[in-house]
Amino acid sequence: MKTMICVFPFLLFVQMLTGCKDIDKPVPDVPSELDPTVDMSITCSNKQEAGGYQLFYKPQQGFVGDPMPYFNADDNKFYLFYLYENANHHPIYLTRSADFASFEGFTEIIPAGAIGSQEEWIGTGSFIKKDNTYYSFYTGHNANLSPAEKVMMATSPDLLNWTKQPGATFQAPSGYDQHNFRDPHVYWDETRNNYVMLVTARKDGKGALARYSSSNLSNWSLIEPLVATTSDNPGKHEIETDSEILECPDIFKMGDQWYLTFSRINRDEHRKTFYRVSDSPDGPWRICRDADGHHETFDGLYLYAGKTASNGTTRYLSGWCSTGQTVNGNNELHWSGSLVSHKLVKQPSGKLYPAIPDAVDAKFNTKVAFAQITSEGNVSNDGNTYTISTSSSDRSYALFNRNTEPVKISMKIDASQSELFGFSFGACDGLSELYSVSFDLTSSNRWGMPSLFMHQENRSVVTKKELNFTPLIVPANKVFDVKIVIENSICVVYVNNNVAFTNRIYKMHQNPWTIFSDNGTIKISGMTITKSG
Repeated sequence: MKTMICVFPFLLFVQMLTGCKDIDKPVPDVPSELDPTVDMSITCSNKQEAGGYQLFYKPQQGFVGDPMPYFNADDNKFYLFYLYENANHHPIYLTRSADFASFEGFTEIIPAGAIGSQEEWIGTGSFIKKDNTYYSFYTGHNANLSPAEKVMMATSPDLLNWTKQPGATFQAPSGYDQHNFRDPHVYWDETRNNYVMLVTARKDGKGALARYSSSNLSNWSLIEPLVATTSDNPGKHEIETDSEILECPDIFKMGDQWYLTFSRINRDEHRKTFYRVSDSPDGPWRICRDADGHHETFDGLYLYAGKTASNGTTRYLSGWCSTGQTVNGNNELHWSGSLVSHKLVKQPSGKLYPAIPDAVDAKFNTKVAFAQITSEGNVSNDGNTYTISTSSSDRSYALFNRNTEPVKISMKIDASQSELFGFSFGACDGLSELYSVSFDLTSSNRWGMPSLFMHQENRSVVTKKELNFTPLIVPANKVFDVKIVIENSICVVYVNNNVAFTNRIYKMHQNPWTIFSDNGTIKISGMTITKSG
């Protein structure tokens, strides 16, 4: 959760451009796949973004903060509770979804308290059912009080009408930081035959998850915490991490293994959602490691405060994508934005891979006409099959027409003869400002592992600024099944059903885009662009 009053985030991160120049290259007579009337212009569009989102849910006014997902078996819907950011002290609001492809409702569930009260600001929590009663455990935050944070509770008969229970409020125990005590997460622990609560805390100067046990959700007993450690071989009750604070924790069991998720400032001081795996809810908690690197996250820095819910067959991770396009002076993104959710797929090794939710994949079912507007370097095409080669340090690319509505771009990329390629968005104005998703298949980058990168680039003066990254899993044949889902300024790239990469790109909206190769040859096949029918 956010622990201080932040400046209201800017929704619009756009720069008005004038005098857009055409790319100095003749436009080839290339017909579109479906319709010869495709818009072949390359003049920059800078339309302001306004209103809500339908796929990456956001209300018409305001933004989505830390999600608290809960599956209601009574109506088979996911209840997406979240902190509503609208300069209103973060009351908890609700929207619902059966499949994460469409959403319904915009309802205040738990209001913030009076000015000066412990819950003047509401913070993250969790929801659980016992018998015929639903319980919400959440954070009451007021930086002007001591302690600043306490755990609070509300109850409901139907998930819609809630009554606060001020008598259930409690603060951090002795030995814990009294001002960092938030994000309570309650679950049923079958190993104890009791409920257990995790609370984000600090103990002895280290990040910790305070733990409590209860048989009735009313009387809580303190038990051994889970404590952050920098050890490569964490012991019981230890979590290998260099973080001071483990925000928005979640814990669940899949198969015979337990998973712990949390969000923190990572080694580059950017916020991400991480996970650990264990054979027990007590630990020790292990990082999932591959030969080519640590795959301990579900996405890049644009999926924060991720928590999960399962309908009994499929588990989904939901977080928020910031409205900010770059980090602020505190090396953080603007707090809150739109809801982004991934399906989690467990591997035989125990790793969890993010994938596109089935209903989101199926939602885009109507083909959209597209055309190659121009190209640079060695580019050839046959229908929706493209070959892009470069034999020098210069980039080769194919430039495609703008998309003016939410779309899914799908293709297979054979990169068996390339180590660096990707997509650029905002390809107008002489390519003076691009936002590029690069597939780096090497381990020679600064992270020392194959990765997806987001760079802000200026091709005219050859500058590049890294904005985001996530580890990339490279198959032996180097063939990538890619699906890019775009709504307004949010772009989520799914690769081989094992990697997800979310970004905020304001210049992407309604402007041309490219597929490029910076090294060797890539072959693109089966390229389609689809919209919701």
